[in-house]
Amino acid sequence: MTKGIFDDVLNNVGEPYKGGGKGFKYGTHEVTIGMVAPVQKKTKANDSSDVIEVTVFDPADEDRTAVTTLYFHTEGGAKMSVTKVLGLIVHNVGEEKKDAVRTLGKKLFGGISDLTEARDVAAKLLSEKLIGKKAFLFVDPQGKYDTSSYGDIWHYPYEDPNADARADAAADDLIASSTPVTEKEAEDIPDFDDMDL
Repeated sequence: MTKGIFDDVLNNVGEPYKGGGKGFKYGTHEVTIGMVAPVQKKTKANDSSDVIEVTVFDPADEDRTAVTTLYFHTEGGAKMSVTKVLGLIVHNVGEEKKDAVRTLGKKLFGGISDLTEARDVAAKLLSEKLIGKKAFLFVDPQGKYDTSSYGDIWHYPYEDPNADARADAAADDLIASSTPVTEKEAEDIPDFDDMDL
């Protein structure tokens, strides 16, 4: 009998789902672009915004995937998304082709004023030029989660501008959650002045 993709589900009907949990930890990860889908997505600004969903995966573990979104529902979002798409192409070509990519970008996006058209051109570029190519994924799990399957795609290793503040907050949380030393425990702590270091 052939193994099916749902065998683990069918063999455990009624049991808690044990799949998933293969998200990415906080930080920047080198990933491979796997799938591109121009879609309409609900955003804060609009019930149906033009976006491109890009699925990426960990090249060392292809089951570890994340979905990233390139936004085309505002002019600013579209500019950032086109910057990323062209940057990804430049990042994945040799030095001798970088100027050709810049020229291609001007040719394709130079006369566009419609954001949906810009999304469609960007999606076509992603699909034709970047499937299987390298990108960088920045992940910031929220709440109690250590990992996330959602992130932000970049053409260079992204550094979180709030990393120092996050580290300080984590240290403060650790201190706040620690139990105070009792007087007896304090008496047992050796005096550093008396130690041979």
